[in-house]
Amino acid sequence: MKTALIGISNKIKEHKSKIKVWSESFRKYSDGEVILIAANSDDEDIRVCQELNITYHSVDVGDPWYINNKRLYYIAQFLKNSDIDVFLSTDVFDVLFQSNPFDKFDLENYDLFVSNEGIMLREEPWNTDVINKCFPGEIGHCINNEITCSGVIGGKREPLMHLFEKMHLMCEYAVNGHNVRDQAALIIMMAKGLVDKLKVFSIDDGWAMHCQSSGPTQFFESWGLKRNLESRYGVPKFIDGKVYTGDDKLFDIVHQFNRVPEWHQILIEEYE
Repeated sequence: MKTALIGISNKIKEHKSKIKVWSESFRKYSDGEVILIAANSDDEDIRVCQELNITYHSVDVGDPWYINNKRLYYIAQFLKNSDIDVFLSTDVFDVLFQSNPFDKFDLENYDLFVSNEGIMLREEPWNTDVINKCFPGEIGHCINNEITCSGVIGGKREPLMHLFEKMHLMCEYAVNGHNVRDQAALIIMMAKGLVDKLKVFSIDDGWAMHCQSSGPTQFFESWGLKRNLESRYGVPKFIDGKVYTGDDKLFDIVHQFNRVPEWHQILIEEYE
């Protein structure tokens, strides 16, 4: 079975150090291919991909202000023509791996894999605001659900392709109230039961940790996020340079680690 990590980046040369952490931490634990959709790339950007031994696919995305939504289309197009069986699609600049992210995939029973953040939508104002601005009238379907992160999504090639195509259409036809709409689209689709054979990892499964909601960021206590996590799962821990669940499982993926300054440098130092 062929596996791959895929993401998108513009200004690749400028972000070389971040891309290196993403790709090399993945290779430390997985023999899957690393693929970067090279947005608006020039010769120097391509040279960086070659230097990092990353498979690149150049695309013109136009205005990068909407790259979060447009990435869905370009990744889906790549998947359509690929012979790789299983993909993990992630953000690039703020994702680091601590073990093999494919090990927890039950491919006999599920086609797609996502993870929750441990916080309810009603408890976190950013996602609520985006849904209200871009998808008016939809908040009632999902306000009492946990937030699911769109920055880390895995799955079999064809189901993942179809998911991204549907999410992209939702983003394209949304009200232009925010430039980042992909997570809102995913949350709404899940709430309406529009995603089949989907495995949703809980924060205490140890698959993916999303630091914006689940880590000690500037809003962790003032927004009540820490208190709510403690009551449900326990608060993730940082021990000897690694991130663990509240009950001491090592996370496979740490996302948004750069939002926790006291973790950031320690996590990336071996890849510098």
